[in-house]
Amino acid sequence: MNKKILIVEDDVVFCRLLTKFLSRNNYEVMDAQNGKDAFELMEMNEFKLAILDYRLPDMTGLEILEKLKSKSPGSKIILITRYGDQDIANQAIEKGADAFISKPINPNELLEVINKL
Repeated sequence: MNKKILIVEDDVVFCRLLTKFLSRNNYEVMDAQNGKDAFELMEMNEFKLAILDYRLPDMTGLEILEKLKSKSPGSKIILITRYGDQDIANQAIEKGADAFISKPINPNELLEVINKL
């Protein structure tokens, strides 16, 4: 897998924490705090892995998942949310998500999930 990861997370502090953590673990990380910015990054880059927050200010992570999967069908997707809703998890898996993680997230556990994909 190429090591370029897209993180879409509207919590700026949490987003920066994940970006720095994954960068220190030899991943090239780009991040966005909303769907519009994520779409712009997706137009200019190819991501083999995306970590998407479900609830964003302008759309849901499922909408970004669908766009990324249509552009790069082999991309791996991890959907995260602080709302451990089983319906959201089921929708995410049906749309092609490879993993669903509820917040709060331990960065080391996230890295384990990434390494298994």
